[in-house]
Amino acid sequence: MKNFVLIVMLSAVFSNNQYPSENQINAMIKESMQLIWETAMESKKTINHITPNVREELLSNLCASAPNTSFHTHCDLSDSLAAVSSDATASVFVSDDSQASWTENSSVDIIGTQGYENTWGAITNMPNINNSVWWYLSGSVASEALGLELGQATVSQSPYNMNNAWPTPNNLLATLANDNAGETSADQDILTLKASYSDDRLYTSLNLAGNCCNEGGFFGPWNLYVIAIVNPDNIENPVAYAYAYGNGGFGQLYPGIYKIQGDFLSGEVGDFGVLSTDFDYDLSGNSLQARSLLSTITNDPDWGPWPNSFNGVGLVGVTISAGLSGLSISTEILDTSDVGVLVMTTQNQESNMEPVLSNPEYNDGSLCITYTDADNNLATMSDVAVDDMVFIMTPNSHVYSEGVTFCADIGSGYNTATLWFSDGASNISLEVEIGDGCQAGDANGDNIINVLDIVSTTNIILNGGDNPCSDVNNDGDINVLDVVSLVNLILGDRN
Repeated sequence: MKNFVLIVMLSAVFSNNQYPSENQINAMIKESMQLIWETAMESKKTINHITPNVREELLSNLCASAPNTSFHTHCDLSDSLAAVSSDATASVFVSDDSQASWTENSSVDIIGTQGYENTWGAITNMPNINNSVWWYLSGSVASEALGLELGQATVSQSPYNMNNAWPTPNNLLATLANDNAGETSADQDILTLKASYSDDRLYTSLNLAGNCCNEGGFFGPWNLYVIAIVNPDNIENPVAYAYAYGNGGFGQLYPGIYKIQGDFLSGEVGDFGVLSTDFDYDLSGNSLQARSLLSTITNDPDWGPWPNSFNGVGLVGVTISAGLSGLSISTEILDTSDVGVLVMTTQNQESNMEPVLSNPEYNDGSLCITYTDADNNLATMSDVAVDDMVFIMTPNSHVYSEGVTFCADIGSGYNTATLWFSDGASNISLEVEIGDGCQAGDANGDNIINVLDIVSTTNIILNGGDNPCSDVNNDGDINVLDVVSLVNLILGDRN
């Protein structure tokens, strides 16, 4: 009522075509909510078209070496994403100073070797690293590579805002979406959308080319700055949430967490309103920062199950202008960011436990060992040495905390093998008795015991030398007793 009275009072000063009526204001707000909802639903559609290829698969089997100056990181790709890997990009972010700063490594490529055919890998140089490391992965794929025209979709972990720092410093935010500059006036021109999380809060930042935030004129047009939020798993429910900042409509448009419900069949918004005003926002510099308790959104009955399969939320940035063009309502989207999914996880290791080698097995020339690392550290070295040869052992999986079998085809003719492994910080070795270096008596290694083996063994006795296969009686010495045993073997086979 107060707002209506204000409009009536202003009519004594301004003609009717100089300010919007109360009905027009309501219509502007509804149309703004319509635009937000449409953008959010398109974002949800984008996420659900692309995430079969980038959701858990893009961030699957994340593992790293132990903290060291050469810090290795791996993640596994699905077959479908590996097929379009040339259109997919990834970056790993590593911190050796408790998240105060981050080193970005965009040289993340398919390793492609045996055992790592569909594994992205990166080695980040961290000369000052000690026993502590934080790291997270960000990956994106162009929808065009999958036959869509829905822009670039990014799935990213982020720094962990453990102390609920506010306003959130840039070192605790991950970039989830980008947008080209110059698409609208600087104060509404979105450049990036960033986000982070704590144990109980969601943090977002809408970064603009100009200052934040131009609310618009007293009588309009009014500007609305929005970070739309969707549950990527809840595809069937046409509901969107939004951190929104605006100040107009003679008090009817104000900052809050909005909930907007629509209908997929009609494409129209049916209901909308402020879910809560219990959120914080900051307008410093070129960014709109907004945060709230995550439960304010996830506890809403229309959100869906939480935690979801992403352990995360879908986000998109929007700027909107609402006003009059002559006597008609003019509401339009000024700018929209790409789509991003914030995965609320970050990897951290503060100390290191030495890996364990166990269960050696040798069969038909293949030597295998189980590598187990309680920290889930990958093996930066997995070598086996026999005589003067070294073979690289390959894993059958990449969940190292559960134990991974490494194998190598080394052939035959050896009594022992030495295994050399490292988690990046701790080096371990194990000597394995193979035990079937050769058949006793097969001195020349032709897999046939005959007079030629007697000749070979006799030459060893007369001229010196060592051949474990000639130690027929297994007493550690090669002498005439071994020749006698060898003759008995030959004669016994003939009888």
